[in-house]
Amino acid sequence: MPKIYALPILGRLIFLSVFVLVFTNANAQNNVDSLKQVIKSPVHDTTKLKAIGYLLNNLPNSAKEYDFYNEMFRRTALHALQSKNLHPLVKERGYDALAVYHVNKAFQSMQTDYLRTIKYLNISLQYYDPKYFVSKKYAWGGRGNVLICLGVMYNKIGNTQQAINNYFEALRILEKRKDDSSTSYAYQSIANLYKEQNKYKQALAYYVKAYDIYYKSDKLSYQDNIQKALLFANIGKCHQALQQCELAGVYLNKGLEVAERLKDKDLLSELYFNLGKNADQCNGDIGKAQADYQKSLSYSTLPENNANAHIAIGQVLLRQKKYADAERNLRTGLDVARKIKHLEFQKQALEHLSVLYKQQRQFEKALEATQEFAVIKDSIKKFENDNALTKKQLQYEYDAKQSKMRLEQERKLSAVKLENQKEAAFKNNLLIGLSGALLLLFAIGYFQYRNGKQKQAIAQFEKKSLRQKLLLSQMNPHFIFNSIDNIQSLIHNKQENEAVKYLTKFSSLTRQILENSNENYISLTEELAMIDNYLVIQQLLYNNNFDFKVNVEDDMDTDLILLPPMLTQPFIENAIKHGLKSKEKGFIFISFTFKDQKLVFEVIDNGVGFKNENTGSKKSMAMRITQERLAWMSNESDFKVHVENRVDDAGTVIGAKVFFEIPYIYEK
Repeated sequence: MPKIYALPILGRLIFLSVFVLVFTNANAQNNVDSLKQVIKSPVHDTTKLKAIGYLLNNLPNSAKEYDFYNEMFRRTALHALQSKNLHPLVKERGYDALAVYHVNKAFQSMQTDYLRTIKYLNISLQYYDPKYFVSKKYAWGGRGNVLICLGVMYNKIGNTQQAINNYFEALRILEKRKDDSSTSYAYQSIANLYKEQNKYKQALAYYVKAYDIYYKSDKLSYQDNIQKALLFANIGKCHQALQQCELAGVYLNKGLEVAERLKDKDLLSELYFNLGKNADQCNGDIGKAQADYQKSLSYSTLPENNANAHIAIGQVLLRQKKYADAERNLRTGLDVARKIKHLEFQKQALEHLSVLYKQQRQFEKALEATQEFAVIKDSIKKFENDNALTKKQLQYEYDAKQSKMRLEQERKLSAVKLENQKEAAFKNNLLIGLSGALLLLFAIGYFQYRNGKQKQAIAQFEKKSLRQKLLLSQMNPHFIFNSIDNIQSLIHNKQENEAVKYLTKFSSLTRQILENSNENYISLTEELAMIDNYLVIQQLLYNNNFDFKVNVEDDMDTDLILLPPMLTQPFIENAIKHGLKSKEKGFIFISFTFKDQKLVFEVIDNGVGFKNENTGSKKSMAMRITQERLAWMSNESDFKVHVENRVDDAGTVIGAKVFFEIPYIYEK
């Protein structure tokens, strides 16, 4: 569900402690123009810092002048810190301003550059050193909140252990400071991390602590009440995952009570959805589940909530065998999920649609939904692999930068000792530099090796997936059922010899498809045998209303030519299905020839041709998958399958022609 209620991480930091410095004047909504006039006037640095702080708080961080005033903030702070006879409060405000300056920089980059954000937050942490502050509690509060933000960012780059360390260090500081609001937020951050790892019992313990320390109060702000409702929802979800249905319902209903008082529609939508899920999955009460899902839909204003509710309603209706209503809801959910590019919701909708069509014996629709489901599932897996690889790369880059910083610090320390021990320090520096370089080279080599392995694994996965999808498309249930029905008809008509002939061809073709789907290459001889079996069966299915001829060059040794299996059948099928559909007597000509050392496959028919030469006739799923395979095997993303109409001297279309190069191996 959407996370629209949670404050942005660094925004939370601003609300918790630091953004407006140490000033507590309630009249913070100063006019922006007035603030600019104060900044331009000759005022004391501390007054100028206060005015710039308020101004930055009233400007979006994407505004052009935001960077200008943030840099002025830094320069003013540095100028204040250079004053003679520096007063402790001026010193405090100067260091606080430098800390906030780096928090502002981190806030600007947190969505686009995780490593830069971590860098700025670490610098901010250095300025929140209690030795610079009169108010030690304030300095520790700033450190605690920055540590929480660092924990979130480390979790984003996959460094879970460092995130946990930061959270618990922040918690130790904030508990000692007795800042209930910030401490509660630290507990929730820890709980969220455990929930991401499916450690629901640990997550529950920290969610409950967050509630006990802060959210028990009835005197909460509107935003705090939003967080309270979401906290109840998270506790309910954890109990739900642990199959503790009664407790899940109790906490979800508590969240619902808060949401109803707030009259927040999307919060109500989320809670009703989870109540429906609890009734369905835990109690098996599909009537209540359907009613709650309908309420979730009625309150929702967000496309993501709409898609989720429609799919859930469709799934419940499917179990009640209300097929028309179920299909309508699933299709609506699928359409919305496609618009917002939500892969998980698309996968769920297609999975249920596949089941629905199978139960209704609409096998072609079921096959189409199953194939699209497989494509979406592969896309999700690829996204997860890419995301894991990106996190590893980010973690590696961070480690490399940290290593470089440590080496730089070591070199500076060695430079300080150079005055007294020049020769010894020089040797030490050289040794440290060489060791660091070797370590860095080793780390880079190791990472590149792992990166290559991961990419190879992903490529193999995609290759295998294409094969499986092609096998699924070629073992089309419509083709199988029609073949069996026709063979049965021959038996009933006492055409036993014909029945045996076709049954032999059908079983041979089935065995060839299943066996060849696991092979990287087969001989051209085997491919020709499979084509012959396939065409003979198709003649039976089309009542012998077409003839065919397969031509191979005389000097071509078909046993020694190896090619990827199942490349040609989809194009032959297309020629039969679309090219000859309106012909009384059709003809299919197939050829394998060598042109400039390239193996060329060609299929010609005497059908109706292509309606549009630029796009060709309607392509089957198998043709699209085969073209993907050819592109993958040839390393050409724009691999071309040539299609053209055949015309006579008068310009009349007399058929169609499809041809392309086949990647092959010649085995001597």
